[in-house]
Amino acid sequence: MVQPAHLLVLAAILAARVAMADELKVVVHPDNPVTEVSRSFLREAFLKKSTRWSRGEEIRPINLARKYSVRDRFTREVVKKTPAQLKSYWSQQIFSGKGVPPPEADTTTYVITYVLANKGAVGYLPADAETRGVKVVKVK
Repeated sequence: MVQPAHLLVLAAILAARVAMADELKVVVHPDNPVTEVSRSFLREAFLKKSTRWSRGEEIRPINLARKYSVRDRFTREVVKKTPAQLKSYWSQQIFSGKGVPPPEADTTTYVITYVLANKGAVGYLPADAETRGVKVVKVK
C-alpha cells in the first residue's frame, strides 16, 4: 500500500515536471528524428559528457545567456547544478583541457538560428518564445 507521504512526494515531483514544461521548450534541428529526450540525456549533453546523438551526429548544445531566468531553472532542474557549481565545473574542464562550455545565446532568436544552422544542435527557450522552424521535443 502506498503511504500518504509517498503520494505527496510523487505529487510534488509531477508538479515540478509540469511546471518546468510550462516554462521552457527544448528545441532541435527539424531534421533530427527525435521527438522526446530525457532529462539525463540533456544533462549529459549540456555537460558535454555525451557527444553524439544515436544516429552519430555530434551533439551541439547551446545555452541561453544568464539574463534569462529559464537558464537558471534549466541549470538547476536538468543539469542538476547551481549556477556557481556549473561555473566551477567548466572552469575545471577548461583548465584541464577537457572541454569548453556550450556557446551562450544573447537572444532567443540566436538559439533558433544556431539550431537551424547545426543539425546536431539542442537548445532551450522560454515557453512563450517563438520557435520558427525548429522542432520542439518533449522532455521526459
